Amino acid sequence: MSSSHRTGSHVLKPRAIKRMRQSQAALRPQREPLRFPDPEPPVWKPLG
Repeated sequence: MSSSHRTGSHVLKPRAIKRMRQSQAALRPQREPLRFPDPEPPVWKPLG
């Protein structure tokens, strides 16, 4: 068994493997949606 050369029944090009992984990642829902903290309300200070 060679570790540098892939052997097996399915012979895919690296580009095809990458495309397959990307499509699977797109189908899978995101684990954690991006959350942004609420912006602080502006504090008005008298000028001068």
